[in-house]
Amino acid sequence: MYAAEVAKSVERKRVKRGTAQQHLLTSAQQLFEERGYRGTTTKDISEHAGVSENLIFRYFGSKAELFMSAVVNPMLEILSDASERWRTDELYRAAPEEYVIHEFVCKVMSLISGHRGSVKTILSLLIEPPADFDVDIIRSRILALLGELSPSNREYFKQKHLTNSDSDLVLRIAIISVVSNVMLIAASYEDCMQPSSSTVASQLTRFVIGGLLPSMDELA
Repeated sequence: MYAAEVAKSVERKRVKRGTAQQHLLTSAQQLFEERGYRGTTTKDISEHAGVSENLIFRYFGSKAELFMSAVVNPMLEILSDASERWRTDELYRAAPEEYVIHEFVCKVMSLISGHRGSVKTILSLLIEPPADFDVDIIRSRILALLGELSPSNREYFKQKHLTNSDSDLVLRIAIISVVSNVMLIAASYEDCMQPSSSTVASQLTRFVIGGLLPSMDELA
């Protein structure tokens, strides 16, 4: 049944010359979001895009590189754009830390809510990578993004008299805490009992701030 629907879809599509690469990116993003990395084949993507499967390997080289181009890179670019304000906007950084952290939490929540399937797929690859995917490519790009944030992060902690602990570790814990909570918290509630996004954002903000406060040893 599904194969027949795909065939009809392909028949209806008229891919304009020079647009095949974008069609592949769009189809790959949608299918990886819906089915995950392992559940999506290059044949699925090419049929969905209405182009030859060979074009995937001409433009991207492999399924893994297509996943990076369609899913990972766009998400990291969104985070990089958000971090640019953190690094360069002095008025923003001078605001109360609760406001700054709440803005950060809301941006991460917004990103995940729009790409929940993609985030789940990326996390599954990092935890249990398939044989055809080199997860060090993702790790290296995440490390590059964190590297951009580290100097301004250390400066911010010092300016706000927050924790003197390893600021890079604290940054990682904060990001992982927000991501994991946003991904999993809905599963811990019945549908009718789920708290609103604003409530979750407020509680996560308080949680992150609590982790940034100096310990008794640091205050001593």
